[in-house]
Amino acid sequence: MNFTYLASSEDFRVLEEAIRIVYSSKLKFIFQETKILDKTSIISFDSKYIYIWTRLKFSNLKRIKKENYFLYKISHSLNIKKEHRIGWKSGIYIDELRSFLPKTLFENNYGFPIISGSLLGDFIKNQIEMIGKNNNPYITKAGFLATIVHEFGHIYYQQHKNWWFSNKQKNLKLLKSSLMLFKNSNQKIKIKIEIPQPFLFSEVFAFCCEYEAGKIFFPKHKENLDKYAYQIIKETIDMEKQKNLDIEDSVFSDRTSHEAALILGKILIEKYPKNWPEKIIQKPYI
Repeated sequence: MNFTYLASSEDFRVLEEAIRIVYSSKLKFIFQETKILDKTSIISFDSKYIYIWTRLKFSNLKRIKKENYFLYKISHSLNIKKEHRIGWKSGIYIDELRSFLPKTLFENNYGFPIISGSLLGDFIKNQIEMIGKNNNPYITKAGFLATIVHEFGHIYYQQHKNWWFSNKQKNLKLLKSSLMLFKNSNQKIKIKIEIPQPFLFSEVFAFCCEYEAGKIFFPKHKENLDKYAYQIIKETIDMEKQKNLDIEDSVFSDRTSHEAALILGKILIEKYPKNWPEKIIQKPYI
């Protein structure tokens, strides 16, 4: 089936509302370093255009307006599948979009991060059709807004630490330092090695961001998320009981990071209600 969704004024209004929520003083205890938010570009799309909310300036692109972010639009010719229009992610959700986007967006993925996904109306429609309404917290406007906050949570966490060696400049420093030591082991090395954390912890941080935003801005979504999480965890307990952890992954792994995030995130929020962001983001160095 061809992709025929066209953006509405409500789609734009709600996405820009999500940006304002992320910058809200009520979430300042989470997103303390606004320069990370400022560097992040938001990419969405309908069946004719790609839309970019960004603070970067592109002289060769059509700019629709400027508020806190520039808004650009670019024509595309993709027939994007429904399963690729069901959610959001930190990074490019659909790889085929890259060929239509400015190359400068990808020159430094660590320095200028991206979140991307489908617009409100398309997002909700596909959530209902592909996942269903039953126990699904993402079929409302609040669920969409919470999803955007969640993805900003991933970006914020990953700008502090990541699950792979993602910063090319730091990687080259490590390589050159090691090369120098193999040439002359008497050299003194001051460089620190930042230990990557499992992706699971990025998911935990993002869940906590979504959950806190729910408590403050959209309590009905938080209520729906509680019901959803309760059911998922009940099912997970039964599954974990049956696992042989010598040969199988526990639920606490990257493979099931969304489920694990519900469990660990709730515990961290209740245990450290004022400073869970600092607890999760603490940098392990050697």
